[in-house]
Amino acid sequence: MYKMLLSLGIIFAGLDIARASRPEASSECPAEQPRPPMPQNMMDYAGRAWPSACFNDTEEQHFFIIGDWGGTFPHNTFPTHKGRPVNAVDDNAQVIVAGALAHVAKTSKPKFIINVGDNIYPGGIGVAGTCNPAAGKFDATGQAGIVMSNTFSDVYNGSGMDDVEWWGVLGNHDFGGYYYSTHWDQFIFYTWNSNHSRWIVPALYWSRKVQYNGFSADFFFVDTNINDVKNPPDDPDHNICNNVHNKEPYPTCNGTTITSPETCMNWFQALWGNQQEWLQDKLHASDADWQIVVSHYPPNFGPASILWNDVFPKYGVDLYISGHTHWQKLVYKADGFGDTAYVVSGGGGGIYSEITPDLNGNDDAYGFVDVIISKKQLEILMYSHKAVLRNHTIVTPRGRMAGRSTANKIIV
Repeated sequence: MYKMLLSLGIIFAGLDIARASRPEASSECPAEQPRPPMPQNMMDYAGRAWPSACFNDTEEQHFFIIGDWGGTFPHNTFPTHKGRPVNAVDDNAQVIVAGALAHVAKTSKPKFIINVGDNIYPGGIGVAGTCNPAAGKFDATGQAGIVMSNTFSDVYNGSGMDDVEWWGVLGNHDFGGYYYSTHWDQFIFYTWNSNHSRWIVPALYWSRKVQYNGFSADFFFVDTNINDVKNPPDDPDHNICNNVHNKEPYPTCNGTTITSPETCMNWFQALWGNQQEWLQDKLHASDADWQIVVSHYPPNFGPASILWNDVFPKYGVDLYISGHTHWQKLVYKADGFGDTAYVVSGGGGGIYSEITPDLNGNDDAYGFVDVIISKKQLEILMYSHKAVLRNHTIVTPRGRMAGRSTANKIIV
């Protein structure tokens, strides 16, 4: 009996491989690494880690979350939901949210901003027809430069905002919504628009480690636009690879195998398969105190949702950050994902929200998120377009399932 109990004790002790086995994080910043050189094409840095960031001056630090923020040129809200009442907030939502974000930033002083995509409505930077207006570089003097200046750099600034980096992913509208041939490579090359660019989107999927004071966090940026990819004849208004809006002669996207709606679908399917392998390998190897996944779509959307049901508990994902749905929402210990909290911050104001906003900001239509990260908890503060605090939730670290093995990866 004693031997049996001893054996069971050893087994159960071996199962506790989650947070307790991780080495104590240092408070020292590693030597600063240089920014990688500009890639030759938009897929060169897929799956690579961007040089680590370090913020160790205090035990708590802030970062913001915003999504679906870039209105029609120059920055008016893209009008949808024509059957519902609209008001003055709807007509100028991006600028109003940007003002609220800047107001809170004066005191919160975020170290970076997580951008969950749909950067420019309705269809990304350029017009459909060509994928690469400036091969291998950012078209600073052309349409891309004008759009990003008017919609991004001229809007999000001020005390607490200047020089703060935006780390992000692309949404379906950044690819063109129901096109595949708008200038989506420009969102990637804009990372190298200057030597000190605050825009960091080096690839469609990538990662970054952040060293804090006595703890660390791993951020994984994932492209889930497979959720809006279907057979070319299907659902042409919600299908990046449809053969109705994408017209012959079909353009080629340099750096990819996309030459037609059919090859577009195949390319996105391969992209999703590669990411699933990559993400699970990275999560398995992560020794950070926090694992945070960033993507455009909420975790209960489309075919990608199958992966999250397995990955969240197995690898101890603590927080999933998303947008796409045009409102503000936080789910924790509910909705099938248990101890993995997820944020939907799709109320950045680039497009009409799903619900009519209140003029005084007492709603969850438009807004952004302020996250206070420390070793013991994530304190999530959700603000409306008038900087009204709408939700205050504490998230604690999530443990991992036993028996994590790269042999048990799920591919969907």
